Amino acid sequence: MKLGGISKNSISIMDGTDEGIFSWFTVNFLLERFNTHNPGSTVAALDLGGGSTQVTFSPNSIQEKGLDGHTYSVNIFSHNMSVYTHSYLGMGLMAARKEILTYGMNLDSVNPKDTIEVRSECVNPIVSTEWSYGGFNYIIKGPVNATHKLVKTQNFAGGEVDRPIVNFPECSKIIEKYVGKIKNKPEGLKDHEIYAFSYYFDRATEVGLVDPFSGGVIQVNAFQKQARDACDYPNTDQPFICLDLTFIYVLLRDGFGLEPNTKLYLYKKINGHELSWALGAAFNIIQNGF
Repeated sequence: MKLGGISKNSISIMDGTDEGIFSWFTVNFLLERFNTHNPGSTVAALDLGGGSTQVTFSPNSIQEKGLDGHTYSVNIFSHNMSVYTHSYLGMGLMAARKEILTYGMNLDSVNPKDTIEVRSECVNPIVSTEWSYGGFNYIIKGPVNATHKLVKTQNFAGGEVDRPIVNFPECSKIIEKYVGKIKNKPEGLKDHEIYAFSYYFDRATEVGLVDPFSGGVIQVNAFQKQARDACDYPNTDQPFICLDLTFIYVLLRDGFGLEPNTKLYLYKKINGHELSWALGAAFNIIQNGF
């Protein structure tokens, strides 16, 4: 039955598989990579959301053998293509941030009406900020036993100043344990051109890795360098930037098996069109009917 030209399935909750494939279609369509219907000419799409992250690419026959499931036959302009997509629930930036901040805490008996005080190794010792996620309210603070570092001042007098910092090695260990939950790595991902967007792009622009309007190309290890710099700077305006950048780097390196020198193409738009699942979803509706 249709109501006002809208079918009963027009409004629904999109699952991670559809979101990954639709985003992958959008990127490759805008780049005109479907002209040859050759998997080798298409690019991989990495979409980092708040609750989950999607990895999608078209594997060749050899790569497909090493992928356990998560491979689908997708009709693209009357040609079937094999597409691997995996939605990693809990590896979105906000979901991961919550788990990393509350590492080692038991929140099972916490009343959602209560404000939860958290002390994290991934937050600068001077930070005390409010944060809400998943129906819970938190007061986020740095560790009681602060780590300090002597850094050179930028004024003409020279000298050094004692600065509170995030203990990068300790924070990294926590994040590595969390990302280590990923067991099914996307084998073959690093053999493709990789376009990364959503929070990948947002955090990269916030620390000057790419231009917010034109985007750009970086290497994976650029996230690590910026993470170390952010962790050494007591930034109360961006209290989670150290954690976020470190998580992104560890996710790409350990979770997805990318090399430090792997190139990432970071863009918000291509030819004026935003990179998201929307264009792919629209194409799917047109192709399959309402």
